[in-house]
Amino acid sequence: MIYVGIVTYNSIADLPGCLAGLRAQTCSGMQVLALDNASPDGSASWLQEYAPEVRLTHGTENIGYGRAHNRLIQEADLRPGDYYMALNPDAELQPEYVSAIVRQLDEKSEFGWGIGKLLMKDEAAQPTGLVYSMGHGLLKSGFAFNIGYGLPEDDLVTGSREVFGAPGAAVVYKADLIRDLSDDGAFFDPAMFLYAEDSDVDWRARRLGWRCWYVEGAAGYHRGSNPGGVLKMTSISNRYLSVLKNAALFDLLTYNLPLIAGHCLLRLVISPRLGMVLTAGLLRRGSSGLRRRKRARLSRAQMTEWFRWSAKQPTLQRSGLSRLGHSPRRA
Repeated sequence: MIYVGIVTYNSIADLPGCLAGLRAQTCSGMQVLALDNASPDGSASWLQEYAPEVRLTHGTENIGYGRAHNRLIQEADLRPGDYYMALNPDAELQPEYVSAIVRQLDEKSEFGWGIGKLLMKDEAAQPTGLVYSMGHGLLKSGFAFNIGYGLPEDDLVTGSREVFGAPGAAVVYKADLIRDLSDDGAFFDPAMFLYAEDSDVDWRARRLGWRCWYVEGAAGYHRGSNPGGVLKMTSISNRYLSVLKNAALFDLLTYNLPLIAGHCLLRLVISPRLGMVLTAGLLRRGSSGLRRRKRARLSRAQMTEWFRWSAKQPTLQRSGLSRLGHSPRRA
């Protein structure tokens, strides 16, 4: 069984396209679940009226992305061999998306999660020919980025391949991976309200020896967002929380902690209000993050190779003041 989980919050404008894409999927045995985070725009009512096939949970408050998906995963009651796809409501999938990913993951026992090629649409919902993501790369700083972001699709023909991880916009997870990573029934870190939950899963899964597969033939569209202000600080705070949980101890002590402290200090000087948001968030949750560190099956040397691999991947997604990646090359 393939369970598709959608978390909605003021998503009524996106739901028709999202559901149309799901209804066109060629795979069989698919159940769509949705949790509405108390949207004031009528998202839940729209689902009830126009998508009766969706198993809807009405939230009484906005509990964010990760905790909402955790609830949907529990409701799915996954069995061995099942899959769970976390799907953003602003994503529209081509008909072969789910079946292509599941078919390849079925053939690869060591691969626990997968992603297709996500392309950008503009504000008028028209295709731009630019890539949103072909999987995640991860840098030593903990910054996860979308491979190919902002670059022309035609310049990025790679074929299906292994990637570090996958964005949570349209990612397919095996039930075995979810069971292996879950802590007290929580797959996504419940301390992360919004942003970086997917890359935290990437890192945790890699440390336990799981691998991620990018499927060239699976395609969809995703609008995405670029948080600013307080939301950006929340995103960075979550990134650093993931670093505290997952970085190798030597890297954490000699590189990551000095980098985090320096960044917080710089933010406090440049923008005191936002600096306080970042610093307070880390102080509030940092000790619990350190307590949740677990022994890794992947060595520090193996993780370092992934950092090096990631640094070579093409992207126009910004990290700080610079751009990442290299000029795109055809495979």
